[in-house]
Amino acid sequence: MDKKYSELTEKDYEHKVDTVDGEEIYFKTAVSASIPQDFTDLDTAQKLFIKHSLEGADTLIRKHQPNSSIDNYTPQTLDSLIDLWNADSTQFTCSENYFVNTIGTAFGQFMVKTYKMKWTIVTDEYGTDYATTIPELRLSNFPLNSVVKAIEQKREGSLQQISLITKRQIGELKKEK
Repeated sequence: MDKKYSELTEKDYEHKVDTVDGEEIYFKTAVSASIPQDFTDLDTAQKLFIKHSLEGADTLIRKHQPNSSIDNYTPQTLDSLIDLWNADSTQFTCSENYFVNTIGTAFGQFMVKTYKMKWTIVTDEYGTDYATTIPELRLSNFPLNSVVKAIEQKREGSLQQISLITKRQIGELKKEK
């Protein structure tokens, strides 16, 4: 019987390496039990949250990443901000929650623009969260949660890896269709 995602341990994962766009990616895979997830479109308040978070991200990016803004950032730009936060969060004049929301939303918006994903709200037994998704491929990412993990686990280059893994997954899922 498949374990739930929250029950997986390190030995349930298979570690893999691949190359995407000339960059090596390291990832692990495991099969977990399918849990019911409810996907809903964003309501007006949630769309405003995204809009305001992107405005906040623009301010953070411009302040801490010269020559970058909300119009030309990449996952590497956001990873650099996470590295700065992890090295010394007092350089930022905002709370960790604000930082997670703005950087996570910027990462999600990059996924939406780059991979034609869409913002959605996912509710399951673990709670409710913002996600980016391609419904027809049954592919979802949780960009705000990705930033939380990058901070908690002091991950470097995490968002760039997730972006490249997503690109790889989209290619593989489209082949299967």
